[in-house]
Amino acid sequence: DTLRYQKQNITLYSAGTSGNGTGSTVEDFYNGSFALTFVSKLNESFTTLPIAFNSTPTVESGSYAHVDQKEIQLAREIKAALVALPNKVIDDVNVEVNVGMESRTIGGGFTSSQYDQAFVNIVVEFTGSSVRGPQNLLMVETNACGDGCSPKLEGMALLSYSGGDQAGSLLSFVSEKQTADYNSYECGRRGKCDYDSGICECYEGYVGEWCGEISVLV
Repeated sequence: DTLRYQKQNITLYSAGTSGNGTGSTVEDFYNGSFALTFVSKLNESFTTLPIAFNSTPTVESGSYAHVDQKEIQLAREIKAALVALPNKVIDDVNVEVNVGMESRTIGGGFTSSQYDQAFVNIVVEFTGSSVRGPQNLLMVETNACGDGCSPKLEGMALLSYSGGDQAGSLLSFVSEKQTADYNSYECGRRGKCDYDSGICECYEGYVGEWCGEISVLV
């Protein structure tokens, strides 16, 4: 059987012009920027460079022209930003992005009404040697942060995001979509980490950045 990697689900809902999601469109996300914060198992925090959901590439011929191109573009930018974090804390991930509209209902009974809610769904699969086991949930930095901030963000107007697992609610959330079959041990339990250099000192018979390769067959 194939061992599974952990997958995390990030779902962001646009607040729209009303602030409560009504009247929102996919275009609300365009040209905004956000960042992702990863907390390692050693409780070290790393925040990516700004990630922009740009309106290009596009040859607009309708309200949602070339959304699939924007999804591919955003997925590439998210992967590049995560892999670029210092010390190879994330050495590889797979990222999928889906942008669309979700039907919702306000109120109940005779006073209920329906509206369409714009969303961005991001699935991050941790496939690298350093992140194969269970990982802390990513945190999404969406507040605008201007000159003097690091990272400098345009921000995104979202339905409230608390940083917790709000799956099943109407708010933006991050949750674990798939648990990992792998364990997340320091140096794979096949070595000892030198905390000054961040490099694994592998036990005899093992080599590699995370001591995951066997060098001696008995």
